[in-house]
Amino acid sequence: MSSTQQQQHDEPAFRDVYSHPAAVAYAAAHPRRTIPRFGPYLLLQTLGEGEFGKVKLGLHQQWGEEVAVKLIRRGNIDSSVRMAKVEREIEVLRTLKHPNIVRLYDVIETDKYIGIILEYASGGELFDHILAHRYLKEKDAAKLFAQLVSGVWYIHQKKIVHRDLKLENLLLDRHRNVIITDFGFANRFEHRADDLMQTSCGSPCYAAPELVISEGLYVGSAVDIWSCGVILYAMLAGYLPFDDDPANPDGDNINLLYKYIVNTPLSFPEHVS
Repeated sequence: MSSTQQQQHDEPAFRDVYSHPAAVAYAAAHPRRTIPRFGPYLLLQTLGEGEFGKVKLGLHQQWGEEVAVKLIRRGNIDSSVRMAKVEREIEVLRTLKHPNIVRLYDVIETDKYIGIILEYASGGELFDHILAHRYLKEKDAAKLFAQLVSGVWYIHQKKIVHRDLKLENLLLDRHRNVIITDFGFANRFEHRADDLMQTSCGSPCYAAPELVISEGLYVGSAVDIWSCGVILYAMLAGYLPFDDDPANPDGDNINLLYKYIVNTPLSFPEHVS
């Protein structure tokens, strides 16, 4: 590589990172606030909140690259079990490389925080995408579902189960491709017996019947596949197939929800072929 080519390769995308549109928008929304930094990144708006902290939009100060920074406050990790969960998520992400699975770029540790630097999916949550359209056309749902299944098949081949697949954990990139994220409940299994699992994880509306009828062992990969089916239904119908009270969607009757999951015949809207 010539010196000119090397200079072009090393030249930052933004000579002044504060002129990046994301930084300009943040400064306009918070005129009296200094933009915080974490490692080589500016920390901009909050993208979401998790069990141990917030996810921020990060902007690399030299290259202007947008990332998602999952900031885990050490003070929130108050047990060895919680620390093991964080370490397992990082370890799982390090092993994954698939176009429909969020990429791990780096892990930055300070006295107060563990920062997990992830791919930024600028298209937002699949959940919001469905709400904006009421429901998805079958060809659009088929494309997204194929990408979801591809990613889930890949992690299962890696002997990993996600255990919290839901619309809120599926993001869209700028090309409207699915990105599977949030591996906080992920774990490994052995193929010989599919390593029957005991810890129930995930969101109740996406729970497989075997999680509902028993608190015993279950097959982790099968639970992921059930959740994929719930997601497909939601894409096509615009709502989840099972609710604790369809007349009161904001209700919170878990026992009634579980009864519906086990006993209610599944029906589809008329517009679904």
